[in-house]
Amino acid sequence: MSITVNILYFGKNGSARKFAEEMTAAGIVDAVRAEMGNERYEYYFPMDDSDVSYTHLTLPTLYSV
Repeated sequence: MSITVNILYFGKNGSARKFAEEMTAAGIVDAVRAEMGNERYEYYFPMDDSDVSYTHLTLPTLYSV
């Protein structure tokens, strides 16, 4: 069983997309993906709005139901 966290970033003048690009360039995205238990960490961007960025993070839960 996993838990998924969706984060929505807002910015102005393309800053939301730039934030994601800087996180990737700095190696932070690779470091998060390498964390034990991390199943998925991705950025998504709407095609019609450069001022919004979505982050999708999936981690296993410690307890099964």
